[in-house]
Amino acid sequence: MSTPRSFPDAADKRAIRAWLAARRAESAGKQHPKTLSQLRSTQLKRLAKSVEREAGPVPKDVQRATKLFSGPVFASSYGMVLEGADEHGPAQLPGTGNDTLLDLAINRIFDVADQASSAEGAEDAVLDSALPLGRRVISHLLELSDVLASSDTGVTLSWESKSTARRTSAISAESAERCRKALRAADVDEQDDRLIGTVVGGSKLRGCIELDVAGTGVVLVRTSKDDVPGLLATYADREVAAAVHVLTARSAGGRVHHSYILLDMNPHEAV
Repeated sequence: MSTPRSFPDAADKRAIRAWLAARRAESAGKQHPKTLSQLRSTQLKRLAKSVEREAGPVPKDVQRATKLFSGPVFASSYGMVLEGADEHGPAQLPGTGNDTLLDLAINRIFDVADQASSAEGAEDAVLDSALPLGRRVISHLLELSDVLASSDTGVTLSWESKSTARRTSAISAESAERCRKALRAADVDEQDDRLIGTVVGGSKLRGCIELDVAGTGVVLVRTSKDDVPGLLATYADREVAAAVHVLTARSAGGRVHHSYILLDMNPHEAV
């Protein structure tokens, strides 16, 4: 399709005839689709070439675990469907209960999208949801939000699985702009650290341990869901030394965000 700039003045009939002749000459050696199936095949090939230009290869384990389909969802729309592939092995990700890796990943994206849609405090909320995902995922989320915000485009996401009841979230161009602003301003830093504090609680559902650290307050340290009951049974109300991996980011408003991942935990007396 020609761009508007290359199209001649509609009042200049000689220029229009020359333009049409040039277009016919360009396409003389090309085979054009003559049926709906041929047209669909041509469009899918163009889409495939476009997808190939995305940065970075899709990891093999993700390719094996998922299938991606594209096509019309309803009249005047375009959609993509992501499905889990047939199960060839353990359906569960170790330490996550009944959740699969794909299910966890999709729900994380929904969490970020929902936070971006909230008008008040959206930027801080986006960082809180996105930070535990790490630098690489934050970079991809920034690219996605940049495309939506720049093109003034909205998308609607819906997801349903064995572990998740049907969930729907709409990302408008406005919420994409909030997400882009929050992630673009975030300067993410990573380091290993050690926290000394008292285990005051935890949640298997959220996969975290609550650690009361002097001078800081209660810190949520993420860990495997299956490890939470054992850690609480062993260390509840005891002072511990927790080796953690820390991700830190600062929002545009100056607030500092931290995400803690548990590496190891021992009684403080033994250290």
